[in-house]
Amino acid sequence: MLVRTPKAIFGTPGSIDAATLFKLPLPMQAEGVRLLFEMGQSLEQVRARLGLSTRQVQALAETEGVFSRGGEGIGELG
Repeated sequence: MLVRTPKAIFGTPGSIDAATLFKLPLPMQAEGVRLLFEMGQSLEQVRARLGLSTRQVQALAETEGVFSRGGEGIGELG
């Protein structure tokens, strides 16, 4: 019998890396940081993964904004 481990809906922490994350618009970077926390990563793990200071991680996690592309807003409140 094959036993599978449950996979997070949005992937794994390893799927979010600094090189890719920081090419994205700021609201999407913030969402990536929040996803890492939702995946159970500690502040120290997020810092190490992204190469940021505690203050930088906290600032990104608190960033709000709307990413828009072609007239559609992602993150807009109705």
